[in-house]
Amino acid sequence: MEPIAAPITSCLIALALSACTPMSQEQVEEPADSAVRSDTGPTNEAGRTHSMDPMLAQIRADAAQRIGVAVDQVKVLTVESVTWSDGSLGCPEQGMMYTQALARGHRVRVDAGGTILVYHAGAQQTFVQCPPDRAKEPSAIDST
Repeated sequence: MEPIAAPITSCLIALALSACTPMSQEQVEEPADSAVRSDTGPTNEAGRTHSMDPMLAQIRADAAQRIGVAVDQVKVLTVESVTWSDGSLGCPEQGMMYTQALARGHRVRVDAGGTILVYHAGAQQTFVQCPPDRAKEPSAIDST
């Protein structure tokens, strides 16, 4: 072997061996605050993913407080997967500026003691109760 080939061969062997080392748990797991989340987890009886359950519980609690009823009197009627046309989640407030990008999310309808409320939600478990006078329809473009 020539003198220059030995260091190159050593480097290639070291590179090959390091590529075969197992990854640590931190390298394998996705961060909890990842910007991309999948809605393809296990579903419950209503066809919603279990990952939505905490957000739906928060929506039910918010609706109960707004209307003044017990949480057990708030029923989730529909959960619709939508694509919002911008960061306002289809519920813009006058004078506010929003990200101008398609945003995956959900439109959730609840019955709180006979009062129907509509919530617009984003992919990061954020939501807003959206009164009819501010509500915008989701984008016709599917970002999936």
